[in-house]
Amino acid sequence: MKKYFIHFGVILFVTLFLSSCSNLKEVVYLQNKHIYGNAISTKNVLFDATIKPKNILSIEIKSADPELSAPFNLSAVTVETPESERKTGSLTYLVDNRGEVELAVIGAIYVNGLTEREAEKMIKEKLSKYLNNPTVHVRIMNYKISVLGEVTHPGVYSIENGKVNIFEALSLAGDMTIYGNRKNIKLLREDKNGGKQLFLLNITDANIVNSPYYYLQQGDVVYVEPSKVKANSALVSDNTTFWISTLSLLTGLVSILVTIL
Repeated sequence: MKKYFIHFGVILFVTLFLSSCSNLKEVVYLQNKHIYGNAISTKNVLFDATIKPKNILSIEIKSADPELSAPFNLSAVTVETPESERKTGSLTYLVDNRGEVELAVIGAIYVNGLTEREAEKMIKEKLSKYLNNPTVHVRIMNYKISVLGEVTHPGVYSIENGKVNIFEALSLAGDMTIYGNRKNIKLLREDKNGGKQLFLLNITDANIVNSPYYYLQQGDVVYVEPSKVKANSALVSDNTTFWISTLSLLTGLVSILVTIL
C-alpha cells in the first residue's frame, strides 16, 4: 500500500509537470529540414520594397554639370525626421494620397507601387529631355514595421537597408516568448490602393522561406497571438492559491495515510 501512494505521488507530479510544458514541436522554427537534405532549398526570388502613399522619399538628381541639375532639386518638401537627418542631408519628398510626388520642372510623377529602382528609371526617362545622362537616386526614408503580441519587446522598428524577413523582424522584437503561437502568426499589410490584407504565417515549417510573405513590406504589422498553453496558464494563474492549497492538502493526506498504513 505504501508503494501505491508513492507511485501515486510520482504520477501526480509528472502529470502536473508535463501539463505545464509546451510541446517541443510547437516552438521549434524551420522544421522538416530533412526534406531538403542538409540545406533548406529556396526559390531564387529577389526582394525590393515598393513605394506607398505617405512614404518619405529622398530623391537626388545629378548630372555632369551641377548647375544644370540644380533646378530639379529645388521643389522638394523638407520633412524633418530622425531617419532623414541620420542618413542624408538631401531634401525629401512626401508621397501624397494619390501616390504622386511633385518634382521641379517635371511636375507630378506617379510612383505608387514602384520599387526604388523602378522610380529611378522613370524619373531618369523624364529627365532625358532636359539633361544628358542624369543620375537619379531614390530611397525610402521611413521604412518601418510593427511587431506586437507574444514577443519580448513589442514596438515599431525602422529598417535601415530596406529589406527584412519575418525572422529578422522577430529578432528586432527580442524573439517570441515561449507562449507565442508559431503556427499562426498574423501579418497585416496595406496594398497600394489602401486596402487591408491579412495573411497567416507558420514559421515552424521550413517552407516559410519560400512564402511570398517571408519578406515584409514597409508598414507591415506582425501580430504573434498567444498559444493555447498561454491561455490555459492564465486560467491556472488566476487560481494559483487554490491549487497550491489543494496540493498541500493532498500531500498531507497522503503522508498521514502512509504513516498509518
